[in-house]
Amino acid sequence: MAAGAQRCARAVLEYDGTAFAGSQVQPNARTVQGTLEEALNRLTGERVRIRLAGRTDAGVHATGQVATFCLPRPVRGGEAWPELQRRLNAVLPADLVVRSLRPAPPGFDPRRDARWRVYRYRIRSGGDRRPLDRHRTLEIDDRLDVGAMQDAAERLVGERDFAALGRDDGGRTVRRVAEVRVARRGDLVEVRVVADAFLRRMVRSIVAVLLDAGRGRLEPGAVDDLLAAAERALHGRAAPARGLTLERVIYDSRQRKTTDAARGARAQGPAKAHGSGEQAE
Repeated sequence: MAAGAQRCARAVLEYDGTAFAGSQVQPNARTVQGTLEEALNRLTGERVRIRLAGRTDAGVHATGQVATFCLPRPVRGGEAWPELQRRLNAVLPADLVVRSLRPAPPGFDPRRDARWRVYRYRIRSGGDRRPLDRHRTLEIDDRLDVGAMQDAAERLVGERDFAALGRDDGGRTVRRVAEVRVARRGDLVEVRVVADAFLRRMVRSIVAVLLDAGRGRLEPGAVDDLLAAAERALHGRAAPARGLTLERVIYDSRQRKTTDAARGARAQGPAKAHGSGEQAE
């Protein structure tokens, strides 16, 4: 390959998940992956497959989903990537946009190389209604005790088995949660959750627990018992998808120096450590 030529790209995606059946491609369904691949195929005339940092469920939004794909021919020149981004956004639908596009470092895997995922859940309480926000905010009539919600949130931080709040296709349910923060901003209550990876429906299950604490239905101290129980917390209840946004995926700043080594390690076999898989949220 000629010097300065690159075939593989790293993209940051933003999408309104309302009309998508999730991010991962599915037969006979409109998905983020399928829509982006269709646009790439249209521009290149060849089949291009993308990989995502994490899967999001139907109705879940993103402002910082990360994707990677390799093109059939090298891209040359400093202006080539911005031009490809412009052309992609010209053919993509209004609810999906490529926010940034640049060359991917060798061996980059958006899912396995991610260090942290950041989700935000928006709640408008007190019966206030905002029609323009209805697809990205949960609107409820109840007043919420944010202090009680934060007390409950602090009990969710740490590395532990979160089987009570989600499931994993491979049965690995230990995750490391770095932050669960509840904040009131005017009439909005926002829940920010940061973890190395998530179980299926885990963030929305966390929000359901915090909502019960904020409504006075659950003592914050009872969270420890919920996590220790063998069955799913709150009978598997989860907050609606529309309030949830994948805000950011964080990578190690030294990643450009380590991706080749990581690729070599992966060639020897699948990782055994927990958290290597990202479930739909």
